[in-house]
Amino acid sequence: MLKKANRTVMNMGLAALLVPAALTFSTTSASANDGGAAPAPVQEKVTPSVPQQQATTTTNQKVIVNVSALNIRQGASFSSPVVGTATQGQEFAILKEANGLVEIAPNKWISKSSSYVTIASGKPSASQVKGVSTSTPSTSTASASTSAAQETSTPAPAPTTSTASGSTVNVARSLVGSPYQWAGNTPSGFDCSGFIAYVFNHSGHSISRTSVANYWNMATKISSPQPGDLVFFQNTYTSGPSHMGIYIGNGQMIHAGSHGVAVADLDVSYYQDHFLGYGRF
Repeated sequence: MLKKANRTVMNMGLAALLVPAALTFSTTSASANDGGAAPAPVQEKVTPSVPQQQATTTTNQKVIVNVSALNIRQGASFSSPVVGTATQGQEFAILKEANGLVEIAPNKWISKSSSYVTIASGKPSASQVKGVSTSTPSTSTASASTSAAQETSTPAPAPTTSTASGSTVNVARSLVGSPYQWAGNTPSGFDCSGFIAYVFNHSGHSISRTSVANYWNMATKISSPQPGDLVFFQNTYTSGPSHMGIYIGNGQMIHAGSHGVAVADLDVSYYQDHFLGYGRF
């Protein structure tokens, strides 16, 4: 009887130790809000265990972007800072490759995954080559001695509307690379409407900071935009007019997207699907 009682007590003690552990749990949650900036570049799938490799030089190969927007990184690593975006249909000569990325311009790398791009032989098609949407290159990057490795860009046509419109485009271009910030209206961080207010107020205009919907109502609607005019989009992160940029010619705009101020092509399917119209202040 004594042995049986001891076993019963021991079993009860073991149960007391196990029950709290079984009841212990934790939860985590996460949320994100891009503040209506669009489109957000795809987040590349990364295999953390892949060892870092030395970059190897590549010749006579090009990369074609197959997604609406793809991160451009500063170095040959998926942990490198994002410095811009490449858009669907853009083609770039491959300079080097390493760690699952390819270099498309000095210190500008994108994923080489077949989920996002196509790798092909030859040089980029002249009609598809456009500038990498990043901050202004440094003096050393832009030197003539490295011209063969430069990103190729198609300059926007000279403004034909007014001196003010030319100044608007120049101010907008000077801010490329500024980070995105919800409700931001300074070079330390912009959202799309804050970017518009800053550019116009620093290029000979005087406008109040307001919403995209109010800017749409304020603007004179036009069908043939000139550099310095506005381009509006609807039903992005909310219904109605909800995103905007500054037209710079050649079917391109500069806007404050989810990854900062950058040049974007208006023929990207996302912008085509959400296009609202052009306007002028």
